[in-house]
Amino acid sequence: MKEKGRYSSNELPADSVEKLYGQHFQGALVRSGASVVMWVFSLAAYHTGTIKINHFTGITLSVLYLILINPPTLLLLKHIRNIHLYKYGSLLINFLEVLGYTAIIYFLGGYEATYLTPIYAALITYVGVVAPRSFPYIIAVMCSAAFSFVVAGEYFGLLPRQTVDPFFNPSWMARLLHLSVVNVLLFVVAYISSLTSGILKKNRNKLREQNMKLREKTALLEKVEQTLRESESRFRELSIVDDLTRLYNFRHFYFQLKIELDRANRYEQPLTLLLLDLDNFKAFNDAYGHVEGDQVLIRFGQVFKRCLRKTDFAYRYGGEEFTILMPMTTSAGGAIVAERIRTEFKKEKFSPAPGQEVHMTVSVGLAQYKAQEKINAFVHRVDQLMYQGKKNGKDRVCSES
Repeated sequence: MKEKGRYSSNELPADSVEKLYGQHFQGALVRSGASVVMWVFSLAAYHTGTIKINHFTGITLSVLYLILINPPTLLLLKHIRNIHLYKYGSLLINFLEVLGYTAIIYFLGGYEATYLTPIYAALITYVGVVAPRSFPYIIAVMCSAAFSFVVAGEYFGLLPRQTVDPFFNPSWMARLLHLSVVNVLLFVVAYISSLTSGILKKNRNKLREQNMKLREKTALLEKVEQTLRESESRFRELSIVDDLTRLYNFRHFYFQLKIELDRANRYEQPLTLLLLDLDNFKAFNDAYGHVEGDQVLIRFGQVFKRCLRKTDFAYRYGGEEFTILMPMTTSAGGAIVAERIRTEFKKEKFSPAPGQEVHMTVSVGLAQYKAQEKINAFVHRVDQLMYQGKKNGKDRVCSES
């Protein structure tokens, strides 16, 4: 039993119905336009006396017929969902169309209007482009039968002759020869149309497969590109971020410092630099090992993240030394932040050994950037202030103010 909502093998999907209906609607416009053009030429022929009123009246009715068959046939096709019924509906439209074109040929002289049989060829060619490969042959049979009926009907008196040239009366042999040539040509056109249609559809399917493969390759390339971007981003992060503390590293400090110095000089904005060094860290490492020492560094980095603004930048300068860049901040503002970091870090409890609780401290030097000061001079000035704090007893903030 089929799942609900799925199409049966004989049912057309909605998008296919819409596409086929669009093709038939376009065909209706072409059919109506061509009919109007033929009517205009017949009107001109009537006014010049080439054809008579009976010819013009018959052509007018035939053109109206070709136009008026469009609404009901299009409405019918719009509501058909079965594949086989849709094919029969399409053939019905082609059959009605052949009748209309044959009527025009008949009212313009029938056999005399053999010069109009390229209309059939045009119809066969158009159908071959949009329809299955068997359709051009079926349409050729319809056209051949319709035209043959007109020629034979006129000759044997089954149809009233619509004579345009009263002196035009070829023999039955000439009629048969011309009719045979027309029919053969119609089937030649059908063969060429069907063959061309097959080649076009084959190339279309091949192109569709290539487009599908191209989309798959494009999707794969986009995925690879995304992976490369992520790898590049990760590599860049690894190149500027300290693995242990997840703060920026020494290399990125000098890169960012140059940018901030240029900005401070250009816009005359304050910039404060902090240099922090953990007190007695070497002794702690020697006593408890590097693993416990790493835990101190990690916790110190976490204190930074709690105490700093989003506009500030923290770096692991090297070993137990750290730096902080504070754009648009005076030394007074930097001293407040430095004191907060010192206090918060001093509250941190470490248990490097069972039954032991250790508190660590930090010495901080800070200074505000002076206009046009060299990078090395600025860093050295802050470094000296930090060492001044060390000399003065450690666990303190030392600035020039």
